[in-house]
Amino acid sequence: MSARTDVVAEGNFLIPNGTFFVELIIFLIVLGVIWFFVVPPIRKVLTEREERVEATATNTKEAKELFAEAEAKYQSALEQARTEAADIRNEARAEGRSIMEDLRTEAQQEVDGILAESGDHLRAEADRVKAELRLEVEPMAQSLADQVVGDNRHAGTAGRRRGRES
Repeated sequence: MSARTDVVAEGNFLIPNGTFFVELIIFLIVLGVIWFFVVPPIRKVLTEREERVEATATNTKEAKELFAEAEAKYQSALEQARTEAADIRNEARAEGRSIMEDLRTEAQQEVDGILAESGDHLRAEADRVKAELRLEVEPMAQSLADQVVGDNRHAGTAGRRRGRES
């Protein structure tokens, strides 16, 4: 019967034989080698990758926040610069108007001075011309008057003579 039990044991797949145990031990050894020598570097790489991904996400979030903050500062500075530029333009316009008014006032004063000086010069010239004309015209007028009066006397005398002669 012992031969029969060996045959029965070999033919029964539910009863393990020695090959199974050897294969199981080899499987466990390979599994142990993989678990201790292959898995730790893979875990290390995966952990480092997760840390890098997390760091990248954190850096991206910080960069977005910094960008938003910088954009807000830029917009604020731009708005402030526009306001300052408008104020400077308004001040420049006001100063320009003031300068123009000052220049107009100065020009008007110069014009008034030139007109007054010209008027004085023209009056002086008119007085001089009047005086010259009096000096020249009075003797001529006297001479002419004398001639007219003399001609009238002479004409009156000649007319009397003609009347006598006729």
